[in-house]
Amino acid sequence: MAPKRKASTNVTGTAKSGRASASSTPGPLTPRDIDSDDEPSSPVEVAADEEEIQKAVDRFTLAAYQDKVKRGPIDSASRYFGDNGKRDFSYLPLKPDYKSRPIWIDPLRGRIILENFNPLAEQAKDFLITIAEPVSRPTFLHEYSLTPHSLYAAVSVGLLPQDIVNTLDRFSKTPLPQSIIGFIRSCASSYGKVKLVIKDTKYFVESNDPEVLQKLLKDPIIGPCRVQGTETVTNAPSMGGLVIPGTSNAAGVQQAQLQSETAEKAQPENPFDALREDDDDDNQEAVHAFEIPDTCVEIVQKRCLDIQFPMLEEYDFRNDDRNANLEIDLRPATQIRSYQEKSLSKMFGNGRAKSGIIVLPCGAGKTLVGITAACTIKKGCIVLCTSTMSAHQWRQEFLKWSNIRPEDIAVFTADSKTKFPGNTGIIVTTYPMVTQSGKRAYDSQKMMDFLTGREWGLMLLDEVHVVPAQIFRKISTFL
Repeated sequence: MAPKRKASTNVTGTAKSGRASASSTPGPLTPRDIDSDDEPSSPVEVAADEEEIQKAVDRFTLAAYQDKVKRGPIDSASRYFGDNGKRDFSYLPLKPDYKSRPIWIDPLRGRIILENFNPLAEQAKDFLITIAEPVSRPTFLHEYSLTPHSLYAAVSVGLLPQDIVNTLDRFSKTPLPQSIIGFIRSCASSYGKVKLVIKDTKYFVESNDPEVLQKLLKDPIIGPCRVQGTETVTNAPSMGGLVIPGTSNAAGVQQAQLQSETAEKAQPENPFDALREDDDDDNQEAVHAFEIPDTCVEIVQKRCLDIQFPMLEEYDFRNDDRNANLEIDLRPATQIRSYQEKSLSKMFGNGRAKSGIIVLPCGAGKTLVGITAACTIKKGCIVLCTSTMSAHQWRQEFLKWSNIRPEDIAVFTADSKTKFPGNTGIIVTTYPMVTQSGKRAYDSQKMMDFLTGREWGLMLLDEVHVVPAQIFRKISTFL
């Protein structure tokens, strides 16, 4: 098994494969051929891709808001505070009760300094972990960094831009700098507006704002990608009855279900229950969507990024009736820890599965987090590891923590090429086995045809931080 460092497990939503052939496999989560000519091969194409990526990154950096920073006068002491006094923040006015507030913010770099000894530090830490990335956390002073990605994660769990601004201002010793307010509103207001959702193995572009959706439909690139006659209006997704296995809520829900079943048998049906349910549906937020074909997914994603509407990727697994359900659940005695539950709550925040990366320290139980995610989605799952030993260890961990049948979880390595017998199951393999190019042995090719010719509800990438970008791209577009 590869040496454990501060690692991350990539949790990717459904991987969709075409029914007719592997080459018809769609978009960002389900690649086409691994040796496809569509992949950038020349240095010119690679440089062009890097330039496009850099342009997208530059749109969401604090450098674009530096004109809003009001700096103080430069005096003889300014040279001791960085280049021309850029780190001299004496011009920032303090609030009258600044001593009771735990943070201050660098308006130039977006760095947040937290006084860990402040009585409000614990409340502030919970919030900062949600909206910012930790930089250093010694005993007394913690440093966090506001980044586009951290704000993206905050929006994905339901925070609004104004909520972020108001809460930061409440904890800050100084009035919130205009550069920070503009940066937060710019990033957070565009993130989460548009979602790429997989429903019944079809891709839908979804938004709560009908004006945003109309803007996309009028776009000269996105508009022609729409499948005609597929516009829908549905209720916004919610956690509803979704319970993550292994949590304290799961045990409470099971007990409540038993009590409710007993009560239902004892009480007659109330004719007004249906009316109350209709009223609840009327109060839910409407979601507008239209379908796009598999071949246009990457085109639409790139265009949405260009027009500053980065897409969230979600899988509506609870309403996926086409893919067979996998009989799997955590064993009754298994209960996950609070931080594991918190990481999974980010993934299943609105009752759907989000694609993303779960980062936990070494020994924190990332494997169990991945297994719990598989037990929540209950669809076919493929796990990719760094070595053959890791693949066999993952299989043993699944058998240890869940009630999956041994025949429903198979290993695909150089020495083992077994398949599960049913309609769905779990395959554990390695990155080299999937990304190998060139001609394969007969058994290996049959296994690859098996992998690419079916739908996968979940793809777990172990130790994803050590995977080269080119390999990650192949995997994310091939399975």
